[in-house]
Amino acid sequence: MNSKERFTAAINHEEPDRVPLDLGGWVTTISVKTYDRLLKKLGIQRTAVAFDWLRQNVKPDEDVLERLGVDTRYVHLGDSEFWRFEPQWTEKGLYVTDEWGCGFLMPEDSLYYNLVDSPLRNATVDDLASHTWPDPDDPGYLNGVEEQARQLAEAGEYGVVGSFAWETWFERAWKLRAMDRFYMDMVANKEFVHALLDKTLSLHMRLLDNVLRVCGQYLDVIIQGGDLAGQKTTLMSPATYREFIKPRQEKIIRFIKQRTDAKVFWHSCGAVSSLLDDFIDVGVDILNPVQVRAHGMDAASLKKRYGKRLVFWGGIDSQQVLPSGTVKDVENEVAHLIKNAGSGGGLVICSVHNIQADVPEDNVLALYDTARKLGRYPLI
Repeated sequence: MNSKERFTAAINHEEPDRVPLDLGGWVTTISVKTYDRLLKKLGIQRTAVAFDWLRQNVKPDEDVLERLGVDTRYVHLGDSEFWRFEPQWTEKGLYVTDEWGCGFLMPEDSLYYNLVDSPLRNATVDDLASHTWPDPDDPGYLNGVEEQARQLAEAGEYGVVGSFAWETWFERAWKLRAMDRFYMDMVANKEFVHALLDKTLSLHMRLLDNVLRVCGQYLDVIIQGGDLAGQKTTLMSPATYREFIKPRQEKIIRFIKQRTDAKVFWHSCGAVSSLLDDFIDVGVDILNPVQVRAHGMDAASLKKRYGKRLVFWGGIDSQQVLPSGTVKDVENEVAHLIKNAGSGGGLVICSVHNIQADVPEDNVLALYDTARKLGRYPLI
């Protein structure tokens, strides 16, 4: 099997020749600092450059993806014609205002940009009309999208994944409002929350409509998401999720599936096991990241309960094993995941979340080399 065939079998709950591997998406890529060390480890004379300014992650190079045996390739949005990443030095560090009007700061000793200014923190429903919103019809977003997707699909070598990271409509809403205020509003100011979510959702749907019109036919998977849980439980009650999030989740997934045959990948960190029946109900096909150290997210129990209805994508612990474990620990983690979630297909392996700056490059290699070695069917 080639990577395309392997990937297609796995996401359709069939056993391929081996478990497919992933690296390079909006939530499944690697820190620029770790990637730079990985390049040096592999003897590649190249300087790593951040592709995602907010999280300081990269789009991995083709030769690295081939060396690791990665079975996916990503289609990304082009750059806006109306907004440019132009951070300014301040006494506190680098500061930038994004296209939504949110302010982010990266102190000199930091690895990321952090949200510090939320423009709608004190807004009313009426104020939403006067806010300056990004333009989903910005032609820059489509630059190269159709060409990337068509070339990948016609080559037929890899699984083609749409990673159209304009963040997510849910997370963007709370960033605009500020997280503390937004969560209080879900109890005390429901009208505002509904209005704000409707606005961010409508903008995302307009962008997706434009994108899928030019590349939907070429995609195997499209990424959507929004973090709904923490380490121990969900960030809101199931009732609150079903009031504010689930109807809109269903709306955008239905919208996507009317425009493409691609499977829908939903990213949510944390302990989301109590919401998985809801996810399936609204049309989620693939769960990422399978945060195995969160409560109720062990791979064996999830596979037993949902393995015929959800594909699991991720699963290699990025909280302890990858950053702090030995190469042997990583090998054991990969073996454990394959044993508990690999049977019958329905598994794509990568780090639980983006590979962070504190992960040793030897552990990155161990993840992919071990998965290629132990992930061959029939599983032992």
